[in-house]
Amino acid sequence: MNKYIIMTILLFIFTNIVIWFQLNSQLVWEWAKGTKSMWLMCLLGMPISLMLWLGTKWGYIGFGNLWAVRFMGFAASMITFPIMTYFLLGEPMTLKVFVTMGLALIIMLIQLI
Repeated sequence: MNKYIIMTILLFIFTNIVIWFQLNSQLVWEWAKGTKSMWLMCLLGMPISLMLWLGTKWGYIGFGNLWAVRFMGFAASMITFPIMTYFLLGEPMTLKVFVTMGLALIIMLIQLI
């Protein structure tokens, strides 16, 4: 595993956390429920796009193929979303959620071998 792969994983995890707030802050905070927050959410689209672009670039350099990058991005999303939803919205972690997170972790590990 090289530095580009590590940076890709960390960037994808961070970006998915930002995406969670972009899409779901309306469910967490009162100030984000109205249309005023839409401007902030729209502005977040630019740095999110740049981070995903950079993560794709680094991932392609590190893995040497785009498939691994795509699977890594998907798995990072499937791991961060349930954690954020549990802690910020209090939604329960069911067996189905744990199995899905486990499968996402397996997808990540397969890309690393």
